[in-house]
Amino acid sequence: PPSPSSEQAKMTVVTPRLGLITLLLSSTPLAACAFSNPRSFSSVSHARRSFSPIAKCISLSASNDDDASTKAAAAPSETRISAPSSSSSSKREMLKFAIPALGIYLTNPLLSNIDNAFVGRTVGPAGLAALSPATLCIDQALYLFSFLSRATTGLVSRAFASSVNGEHKSGGGNTDAARDAASAPLTVSFFCGAILSLVYAFFTPNILKKLKVDPLLQTSATSYIHWRGAIAWAALAQSVSLSLFIVTKDAITPLKIISCAAILNVIGDAAFCVWPLRGGCGGAAAATALATLVSTGWMVKSLKDRKLWPKLRLPKKKEFAAMSEFTGPLLLITFTRMGGFMNMQKKAMSLGVEALAGYQLCMNLMLFFILFGEPLSQLGQTKLPAIIDANDSAQAKATFKSIITLSTFAAFGVAAVAYLTATFGSGMFSSAAGVQAIARSAAPALLLAVAQTIVGIAADGCLMASRDFGFMLYTGIGTFLLQTKLLQYCNSVGDILMTFTVRLGMYSVLAVGRTAFGYGNLGRAIHGKSKLVSS
Repeated sequence: PPSPSSEQAKMTVVTPRLGLITLLLSSTPLAACAFSNPRSFSSVSHARRSFSPIAKCISLSASNDDDASTKAAAAPSETRISAPSSSSSSKREMLKFAIPALGIYLTNPLLSNIDNAFVGRTVGPAGLAALSPATLCIDQALYLFSFLSRATTGLVSRAFASSVNGEHKSGGGNTDAARDAASAPLTVSFFCGAILSLVYAFFTPNILKKLKVDPLLQTSATSYIHWRGAIAWAALAQSVSLSLFIVTKDAITPLKIISCAAILNVIGDAAFCVWPLRGGCGGAAAATALATLVSTGWMVKSLKDRKLWPKLRLPKKKEFAAMSEFTGPLLLITFTRMGGFMNMQKKAMSLGVEALAGYQLCMNLMLFFILFGEPLSQLGQTKLPAIIDANDSAQAKATFKSIITLSTFAAFGVAAVAYLTATFGSGMFSSAAGVQAIARSAAPALLLAVAQTIVGIAADGCLMASRDFGFMLYTGIGTFLLQTKLLQYCNSVGDILMTFTVRLGMYSVLAVGRTAFGYGNLGRAIHGKSKLVSS
């Protein structure tokens, strides 16, 4: 092994290198704001304004055109108290959708952090460290099948916006078409979930050995995986059901269901993990499994009451082909993203048990806070497909601009809260002083990672709506290879998180800039160059 002096020298070279790249990309939320109006670079006066990104963000609710500004100045003073602009009205409509949806997406990572808190304070650092490979096996496998919920969103949003007997409904969408479109993804989700449950039941010890998990942690990790893995079928079906609710413009019903399930999970954690059962990691997983079953059953009943529950049947050839347009590319894209998380996990495991516990704490905080961008991603996936199909360039531009603007403001505020939580609130999740110190030292890297990812998630949803899968895949592979190389030089949890920041920062800059300047399916739609072209 290298001597301590050589390790210190290595750190002094690598940390500034990663830090420099991270700082260069840390302006992504600001850059996204400027990129959302490429005309800002077309003249000297606009160029001056582009050097003030925050002011640029604030001004986005106004018209983008100089002509509009001239007209506003020439108009009588009474016009200043006229009705709000369509842009600001559009943002309000988006927020009405995004805020309830945000509650849905935040619930599961919030419960993961509650699990961490119960396990970390009752079992100790060893229990918290055991959750790291256990959640990797569960959550990353479920994430691998996230293409099902995203395919549901893409297929159902177009079906819901389709006409009924040649006419569009004024009060809602085509629920019959939406229900039929969700049938194939839902059936596949049950099938894939059942296979996952069998894999976890029989092969969990072998999986943990392949991951080279510390033998002292394997018993607790196995218990957690067995409980959570037993209901993998319900978790996948629930994700498809959530997409069906959201696409049909009902975020309140699933929010109520998930909130009640969250309360049940907390009660279960107290009973199964602390007292009277004292089940440790397994107890926390059992509480989560019970809450998942209850919430899934409740969603099924609600969808049946609304006559939206799809019929479970084998997909027809046409349905399978339509779903394959999403599932094939999205599966490959998901592999690259999952590979990045797995490489981060392996690097953290090489740093020792205490560092692994600190990594688990930081990652759960990150996964919680970055989901503030998920409702905006869903908003893009829900609204943009029909707009692009209609070749409405003005509406496509307004929607994309609003989504990027909202994600930019969210990135600043949410990242700051993430930093404060890691700095001052780590004691809520672990009583070990060493784990708390690791979380505090990684807080700046966590701030940058959260800020970059929120913008990236929002842009990702817009690209997915336009089926720009080729760009997403090639960029994902390139940034994955870069992150893999950078991870070789990491010596702390903060360094690991900075590689994630670099990866997401590059993706965000390329995605937003490429679209704003008229490239890709969405960029062409915004500039009125052509209709959607399949990637």
